[in-house]
Amino acid sequence: MLKTVEYSRAKKTRGIAVTYRAGDGSNYGTCPASCELNPSGCGSSKIDVDYLDAVLDAKPVKGVSFTYSHFSPLHWKRKLAANKTVINYSAKTAEIAAKFMRFKVPCVVTVGEKFWQGKKKQSVDGALIVRCPAETIAGFSCADCGNGDPLCARLERSFAIGFTAHGASKKKAANPDEAGGCYASSGNVALHWTATAAQDQDETDGDKLRRFVSGLSPRTIIRHHIAGDIGEETHD
Repeated sequence: MLKTVEYSRAKKTRGIAVTYRAGDGSNYGTCPASCELNPSGCGSSKIDVDYLDAVLDAKPVKGVSFTYSHFSPLHWKRKLAANKTVINYSAKTAEIAAKFMRFKVPCVVTVGEKFWQGKKKQSVDGALIVRCPAETIAGFSCADCGNGDPLCARLERSFAIGFTAHGASKKKAANPDEAGGCYASSGNVALHWTATAAQDQDETDGDKLRRFVSGLSPRTIIRHHIAGDIGEETHD
């Protein structure tokens, strides 16, 4: 199930296009069941290949397209290419992000508040972790990042992006050894995500995404699945 928003009004994604993805009646139905942030005890074990291909091709004309996945890059890294959507691997720890960066995988990681020690970047196992600018600049959104070239949308980059755990479950999110902590499990994101899982839809997520992106204005920035992932849908 896919929800599309042509113009986001959320604080962090203000002014860009976004989507939400869920299973039929199951918020976590497209997320990997193995994800440490997934508290549901269920989820997907396989990649939805058609949806993955649709995401990779879903880049607006002269625009920018990016997303994140908790599925191992072994499933999708070979498909990354210039002029396609950039998929960022959401690594469990900064050390794991550093490992995958050696293989030129774009990475992001969620860290605790103490990780930054008052700085905007840190080095872990020889890899540079750069803090998301929206965390330190008031009123900053993805539309402002990189002067139209958001950090998360850069395929060939030499650093990972760090997000400080936030929300009601931030302690769990910052602790890779404790299950749960998904930021989409509460607040406005959870409301959108639950509505996505409950909606009626008579086309595949891949087809709906292709149709949506084909109608976006040139130079649009789009962030795919604010919540959800690239897995085959599972149901409640």
